[in-house]
Amino acid sequence: MHKAVEGGGGGSSKLININPDEMTTIFKYLDKILNELESNAAPNIEKLGNLNYYTEGKAKKTMEVYAEANQKVMDLYDNYTRASTLVVDILNTMMEADAAIAEQIIAKLGV
Repeated sequence: MHKAVEGGGGGSSKLININPDEMTTIFKYLDKILNELESNAAPNIEKLGNLNYYTEGKAKKTMEVYAEANQKVMDLYDNYTRASTLVVDILNTMMEADAAIAEQIIAKLGV
């Protein structure tokens, strides 16, 4: 477990415990989710968005909500990308702060 001390204003400090195993596991899960969205969801969403099944009538108006739903899935991808970036930043900071932690992270990621 990695322990870091955060210095705050007024002379107070807090101990922060970081588990490198959990952080690398989180990164791996986020990576799998992003790969799934990139390889399966995004291409199929694009194909779905290009279909014009309903060309006229009441159903056409109803089907317009699918464009918004498709965008929400892509927003999900953006959110997971941001989360992954934050986790990578944490891992890099941990590796810079402690060589032993760096070795554990590199071993867990198989880099």
